[in-house]
Amino acid sequence: METLNIVLKRELALLLRTWNYHWNVEGPLFPSLHKLFEAQYDELQELVDEVAERIRALGGVAPMQVSIDLTSAESTSHMLDALADAHESLSAQMRTEWVPALSEAGDPGTADLLTRALQLHDKAAWMLRATAK
Repeated sequence: METLNIVLKRELALLLRTWNYHWNVEGPLFPSLHKLFEAQYDELQELVDEVAERIRALGGVAPMQVSIDLTSAESTSHMLDALADAHESLSAQMRTEWVPALSEAGDPGTADLLTRALQLHDKAAWMLRATAK
């Protein structure tokens, strides 16, 4: 349950950052980035819901604890890099720590959820890095 609580907190923070960038992106790439960020926060919202429901299915309470401050204007380059870094960080931790530990602990349902999540993060990071070039 502790792993899922950490995942939920980090996924919520990434969702909010992506949503904020969707609102605040400016410049010549505005139309494409606005749509890209929207597509990504939609996918993240579905993932957040799945993680919270998994916590509940396992008898826990889905916590809502997020600390994020995005009050300053950021360049599109920074936005793309920050989101790609966050997706890559989550994917790496899922791949190297959480999925193996959950599999070893005999929780294939949660391991499967996080395996699908890391695929989402890999794809999102790839799309962000490709856009930044």
